[in-house]
Amino acid sequence: MVRLSLVTASLIAIVAWLHGPTICEAAEAAPTAANAGDDDVKHLLSVVLAETEDFWGATFKAGGSTYEEPKLVLFTGFIATACGSISGTSYCAADHRIYLDPAFPELRVIGSTGDFAKALILAREVGHHVQNISGVPHPDAPDGDQQAAIIRSEQGELQADCFAGLWSRYVQDQHLLEDTDLTQARGLLRALGDDQPANASRNSPAKRYGTSQQRVRWFDRGLAGRAIADCNTSADPL
Repeated sequence: MVRLSLVTASLIAIVAWLHGPTICEAAEAAPTAANAGDDDVKHLLSVVLAETEDFWGATFKAGGSTYEEPKLVLFTGFIATACGSISGTSYCAADHRIYLDPAFPELRVIGSTGDFAKALILAREVGHHVQNISGVPHPDAPDGDQQAAIIRSEQGELQADCFAGLWSRYVQDQHLLEDTDLTQARGLLRALGDDQPANASRNSPAKRYGTSQQRVRWFDRGLAGRAIADCNTSADPL
C-alpha cells in the first residue's frame, strides 16, 4: 500500500475523498508551518482510514449489523479528550474518536519511519473502536484482581494487533501491499513488545501489550484469518 504507483495512489485518493472519512484537526493543536511532508502524512491517513471503513463496513454488514465509523482527530503534543489528556495515538471509547499526532512520536522513539508502520498504528486504533462497538467478548476481571485486569488489557491489545492483521489481509487482497510492508509491520510490532528493554521504563506496570512474539503471532493470525472470530484472544492461549 505504501509504494503505490502514481495512478493507483490518485485513484485511491479520489475514493477516499468520495467516502469522506471523518478527519479533523483539533483546535488545541499547536500551529505548525504547512509542508509537503505534513500533506503526505494526512493523505496517507485519509487513504488508510477510508480502507478501514470499507473493510469493517463490509465485515459488519456480512454479520447483519452496521459499522459506525470513528472520527480521527489530528493534534500536536497533548490534547484534552473525554478519556483525559493524551499524547501520541490513542482511541477514546467514550467519544468514539481516534486521537493521533501526525508526527508519530511513538515511531520516532523506536526509529521506525515507514508509511506502513504509520498505517498499522492507525489500523490498530480502529481495531480498538471495533472492540468497543461490536461487543467482542472480553470477560471483566473480578474487582480488585489486578493481575486479571492486566491480562484482560493484554488480550485487548493483542486482539487489536490481530484486527490490524485482518485489515492488512484485505488490503493485500487488493494487491496494494508488498512483502516489505508486512516485514515492516512485523518489525514494528516486535519493537513495541513488552519484552524489549526500551519499553520497560516507558510502559506502565499495570498495562501490558504482549511480548514481541505474541504481537507478531496475533498479527499473523489476523493476516491468515477472515473474520472477527479468528481474533478471539480470550478463548485462545496468548
